Amino acid sequence: MTQSNTVKFSTEALKETATYTKGLLKSEKDAMKMLDVFIKENIPVTHFLSPVQGTNKALSTNTVEGWNALKRTIEDQYSDQVKALIAMSSKAAGNTYVGTGNRANWIRKSNSIIGGIHTAYTNRLKVKGLIEAGKMDANARTRPPEVKVTELLVDARSRIQKADTFKSKMDITAMVEALNLMIKSIG
Repeated sequence: MTQSNTVKFSTEALKETATYTKGLLKSEKDAMKMLDVFIKENIPVTHFLSPVQGTNKALSTNTVEGWNALKRTIEDQYSDQVKALIAMSSKAAGNTYVGTGNRANWIRKSNSIIGGIHTAYTNRLKVKGLIEAGKMDANARTRPPEVKVTELLVDARSRIQKADTFKSKMDITAMVEALNLMIKSIG
């Protein structure tokens, strides 16, 4: 016996899907515009690493003032409710949520957004470099396997470094060094 499933979307569900899609497409267009400006102004990708905290702070080429200006620019886009929540002490805010996040989430949100910008910019520069080196066609729909493997190795290294606990028979420092060597050998 064959079972058939029929899915019916309400008008409201389809309307919200359209709204979400429109916002997503606009967001992608805005992201490309932003990355084009970074490339045009020759902003180093290391400007999107915190000079204040984190494992890569020594690699940052940004100043504390520049980093704070970037964070303020992002936080200025928050709603007035979110700004008020952030301005509260953690004790006064308690576990109050605005939208999908509480005070702690909103405080860290700008760092998360900057991290996303850093990743997008890094990837865009890699593709630009591959095109300029003749290793990739400007209209290519896929990236070369070397790029994909490098990205996966970088992701693996990052996950190992950020993990609270990581069980392995190999020393974690040696593992990270081995991953670094593989990443460098691919180019």
